Amino acid sequence: MLKSIYPYSFSICTLVTQWSEYEIMKSSFQNNGFDDHCEYLQIDNANGNVADAYEAIRYFLNNAKGEFVIIVHQDVRCMDSKNKMMNCINELHSLDNNWAICGNAGAKGYHQDIMYINTNGRIDITENLPCKVHSLDENLLIIDAKKRITLSSDIKGFHFYGTDLCMVADFLGYSSYVIPFMVKHLSHGNLKDMELHRKPFISLYGNKLRSRYIQTSCTKFFLSDSVLKNKIYNLPFFFFFIKTWQRLKYNFVLLTKGNLYPKKTNREK
Repeated sequence: MLKSIYPYSFSICTLVTQWSEYEIMKSSFQNNGFDDHCEYLQIDNANGNVADAYEAIRYFLNNAKGEFVIIVHQDVRCMDSKNKMMNCINELHSLDNNWAICGNAGAKGYHQDIMYINTNGRIDITENLPCKVHSLDENLLIIDAKKRITLSSDIKGFHFYGTDLCMVADFLGYSSYVIPFMVKHLSHGNLKDMELHRKPFISLYGNKLRSRYIQTSCTKFFLSDSVLKNKIYNLPFFFFFIKTWQRLKYNFVLLTKGNLYPKKTNREK
């Protein structure tokens, strides 16, 4: 096994709007063992938004020196130990070495919220964790730095970045999990503001998941968000009509704009 190239075990990263609250959060982690082999990174939004969550997390992921990057809200209070975190991570490695991101709250389907969190005094505990999920709450996210995942460049703001990270991880062939690591989160989040970002998020992902004709230097095929469509539309009969439509679009561009990318081919002498 390769020796770890990371000088720290954990990078604990926070977007800060109130430094007094951040220091309490930081102390709660340090008091639970997150002191040795840990670094703490911050972006200062106390006097205005220097960066939104997507920009901040991209910065953290690019600059953190820990083997595992913890993205945590300033109003979180750590309640479990560093050893508990390592046990959870080791269990994940044993269960699914392809995991890339985990947290303490998420969802895996209709009415299937998976939780292990104290939300301002309300304690929700799902049994039989860890559990694979398709989205994670943003209050606490633990990312395996070796997997090198990141966020979408076309989404902005302070919401849905947990879901975006899970989606990107899934595209790359990785998994996301809820683990039994307890923190106390002092708020329920800004749900009203979140709703304002819901439609743009859906729209942008609709574009990412759009059906498309793919041409490579060696072959061509059709891709969509449906396994069934991908099977049917790549059958010779149906793919003939897809190619015909692409040919019509190409000819229209030639007629209106000409050949923008002429090619010359020569043989080596």
